[in-house]
Amino acid sequence: MGRIRNAWTIAKASWAVLSKDRELLVVPLVAGVGSLLALGAIAGPGYLLLGGSEAEQSSGIALWIVLAVAAVAAAWVSAIGQATIIAGAAQRMDGGDPTLGSAFAVARGRVGRLLEWALLATVVALVLDQVEQRLGVLGRIVSWLGSAAFSVLSFLALPVIVFEDVGAIEGFKRSSRLLKGTWGEQLTFNVGLGLLGFAAVLPGVLVGVALASTGVLAVQVVGVSLLVAWVLVVVSVTSALSAVFKAALYRWATGAPVDAAFGASALSTAFRHR
Repeated sequence: MGRIRNAWTIAKASWAVLSKDRELLVVPLVAGVGSLLALGAIAGPGYLLLGGSEAEQSSGIALWIVLAVAAVAAAWVSAIGQATIIAGAAQRMDGGDPTLGSAFAVARGRVGRLLEWALLATVVALVLDQVEQRLGVLGRIVSWLGSAAFSVLSFLALPVIVFEDVGAIEGFKRSSRLLKGTWGEQLTFNVGLGLLGFAAVLPGVLVGVALASTGVLAVQVVGVSLLVAWVLVVVSVTSALSAVFKAALYRWATGAPVDAAFGASALSTAFRHR
């Protein structure tokens, strides 16, 4: 229960920082739309051109490559969005008054590094997916453990890349060193934030279902529209909170000042070694 309470404290502290610059909340929405557009712009035509080819084996390989490129593009856009929020949060903790422009300028200066990170993350995901498909139950277990390990050990990779201007591999190594021995706290925060998002989405789902069950088309359209809008808001907020926490945790670990809302206890607990 102590870890859950700590996750809740961290989420509130992250919101305290984010609420000072609420314009940053639009970033996950824009990045999400951008990721979908990048995915569709590459994968869609690729599937139409190669999906029905008679040369089944060669077209299958080509299609797989196209889908991989699309996944990298989507991950790249997402990473740029996360980097923008991380930069904005850091500017706020330095005593500045960040804008979308000032935060994005930092992320824009790291687009090459962020592309490297998107490539690494996509390769890891694809390898784990192949392990899961080829090894059955054992593959699913290995894939889940590998995904969890990569997620935890790379938690601070983006702040490292943004603030230290290093490549993807070095960013992962540096993040791993900073987070060594803190798996429990990182997983608890991620799970806690997920539960918080689920709890926030649930009322919207109930309202949407209630309106959709009326049988009146206009009301159903309104219900579905409200539900989609609410889910997008919740996803945007939770994504932004995660980015703010990454910025704060990185700064605390490297001796830089953090917002007083976090307090030393919450961040020191996140770095308590087992």
